[in-house]
Amino acid sequence: MKISQLVPFIALFVAAGATAQNPTMRTTESSTVIVRSSQPAPVNYGPAPPFEQLDSNRDGRISRDEAGAYIPLLNDFDYLAHGANTISRKQFENWNATQNRQ
Repeated sequence: MKISQLVPFIALFVAAGATAQNPTMRTTESSTVIVRSSQPAPVNYGPAPPFEQLDSNRDGRISRDEAGAYIPLLNDFDYLAHGANTISRKQFENWNATQNRQ
């Protein structure tokens, strides 16, 4: 393909890049649509339950299923477990100390 044949494609990509600079406003021939989005307000789950309450099978570790009893812990489970299937009391306590849940 010759350079002169590439010019329309290059112009298309440049125009697409310019359009991507303002993703919240789209204009058509007859109207303008403005889209606004944001994160939902955080849910206050309150303080985490004690380790013993989450460790329902009393094996000294919290599994993913057990973490499901407290959604914020389940959300952070993979980060805390570092690839393991469970988290220890120490991992839970360190996580809980940094969350500032009232």
